[in-house]
Amino acid sequence: MYTIEKLIEVLNHTNDKLSIFLNSKTYREYKLSGWEYRELINQFLSEEEKVKILLDKNFITNVIKMDEWDIGSIIETLSSDQIKLKFINLYQLSIGIRFGIIRTFSQENRIKILLDNSNITRNLELDIIQSLDAKKIIDFFAKNRTFFMENNIHLFQVVIGLSPEKQKEIVELLLKDEELTLNEKKEVFAILSQEIKENIDRDGLPEEYAKAMSLKKAEQGLSYIQIDFDRNMEDYKGLDNLIRIDPEQLTERQRQKFIELCGVCPRIVLINPVYGFSTATSSDYAKAEQWITLVLNKLKPEYSVAQKVAIIDNEIGKKISYTPDFDTEVFDRESSCNLFKVIASGYGICAGIAKVEGYILNRIGVENEIASSGKHAFIKLKNIELPLANGQTIRGNTIIDPTWNLSYHKFGAKPNYFCISYEQIRKYDISITGEDGEYHKNDQELQDATIGLDEQSLRRIFMSVGLADKNGQFPLKELVEESEMIDSKYSQNPIQNISSQFLLLSRVYPEFAIFQNSSMSILSDLLLNNRNLRFNRCVVNRVYEKNDREKKPIMYVYVDLGKLGKIFAYGDKKQCQMVQLTQEEFVKRFECYQMDLKKSKGIRPWECQIHGKEDKDSLQELEKVSFEESGR
Repeated sequence: MYTIEKLIEVLNHTNDKLSIFLNSKTYREYKLSGWEYRELINQFLSEEEKVKILLDKNFITNVIKMDEWDIGSIIETLSSDQIKLKFINLYQLSIGIRFGIIRTFSQENRIKILLDNSNITRNLELDIIQSLDAKKIIDFFAKNRTFFMENNIHLFQVVIGLSPEKQKEIVELLLKDEELTLNEKKEVFAILSQEIKENIDRDGLPEEYAKAMSLKKAEQGLSYIQIDFDRNMEDYKGLDNLIRIDPEQLTERQRQKFIELCGVCPRIVLINPVYGFSTATSSDYAKAEQWITLVLNKLKPEYSVAQKVAIIDNEIGKKISYTPDFDTEVFDRESSCNLFKVIASGYGICAGIAKVEGYILNRIGVENEIASSGKHAFIKLKNIELPLANGQTIRGNTIIDPTWNLSYHKFGAKPNYFCISYEQIRKYDISITGEDGEYHKNDQELQDATIGLDEQSLRRIFMSVGLADKNGQFPLKELVEESEMIDSKYSQNPIQNISSQFLLLSRVYPEFAIFQNSSMSILSDLLLNNRNLRFNRCVVNRVYEKNDREKKPIMYVYVDLGKLGKIFAYGDKKQCQMVQLTQEEFVKRFECYQMDLKKSKGIRPWECQIHGKEDKDSLQELEKVSFEESGR
């Protein structure tokens, strides 16, 4: 029976060691493990022989079945950084093994790898930088600003992973350095380990550094430092990069202090409980809270809870629109779900819009929870008191759908989805063809939502807070009547009829082009749905400008009037009107989203031969509005 000692004896007495190692018979006869093979290679083979055996990748990986840790251990013994790098790529080694080899490179070559390779992971980049000596780290950072900016790496993120001894060296260098900015240095002093902070002689230390060191380092979570809301918020000036916070969890006092902090640190990163890092900024938060304050100031102390909820729901409808690029290739779900981003931008989808309403209701002590059917999100109000037509009141749980109410509030219509029972709102899920969309279906969570407002009581509530007239009529009534007058006046002139309907929309609602989805609804369901408007085809949808890299959505109307010709118009946000173009001009300037084209099998609406009226895509999670059915 062969033993490893016997093999060592053979190796000691032969000059052609490579032939022994490259013979699969050696591996089998001596029953060598991968690590034993690696140890013998490192002990008996010259560098040239190691290179030759490593070049036979099939033998190493498939015959010997050596794992990548053993392969890396052989590569590390080579003297040439260039050859080491060649084998790293040949064997496609994992990050940990790769780093173990790269850290044996010269410092100059480690830096060269960082600068020359764009496919290196962020973790490996940090590991390589941290493997440099302290002076090299400072020099590398000062002389390669573009690299650090492009890779979003800050000096403090490098320092935070260093040993206490190396952190201390960094501190000594920073006190003498003249190339780094004050804020970059403050960030480093703030995140130093407590051990280092306690051992730094603060006599003669600049006040800015001493103040930064007095801040408490975060022990857990995504933030680098803890916010002490009892401190002067100016103490955090310039330390935006170190602050990560979920502002939804703040108390009223903390909220006021955080708004102050947002003014001091406008680039604070907000945290979303679901998505982690948020696309919302501290500026978004400040804008959102400013708007929320304006809404809350409209709630008079004598108002009932139902009256306050009516004002809040109405204000949300006037402020926010459904995200117009939903279900396109440029849709950003996190931004559309983050309540602060939704308020600041004015756009959101159901999950974000429901969060906005729930957040404000929580601020005034109205018990609620976000409800979901799996395809749509809305609000369940809990233990609320509602008035009845007979003068009595009823208490219990009810449902409000702020997303489906958006357009109603935007154009002053009766909100059909305000404080209604689960039984009633499920009826709204049924289409005119009898299909159940199940937008609100959740029997387990919502079967206790049994109360709702009758129409008379709903009108009284909105009348009592100035959102309906003394007769309980909503402002939409005037728009409907004027639209019908235009339709009657131009009953024999559909082109003038349509143009006049466009002018009516822009006059009554100058910002119509900004809240595209709501405007799509009112055009499709009301203004372009009058008795005397008959089309071969009418499409109200969205497109984007071909020269717009961001592909921002723009509402458009395409009407085929048969022998009278075709109308192409788009909502111009600057001119606040519908601008009409020729088909040639429109097609040259605008394009449909790829995801919309996919649904229509690549056929653009104006290329389609099908006749009839085309509503907004029913498959999209848009506001479910029918102004034909809404009360006035």
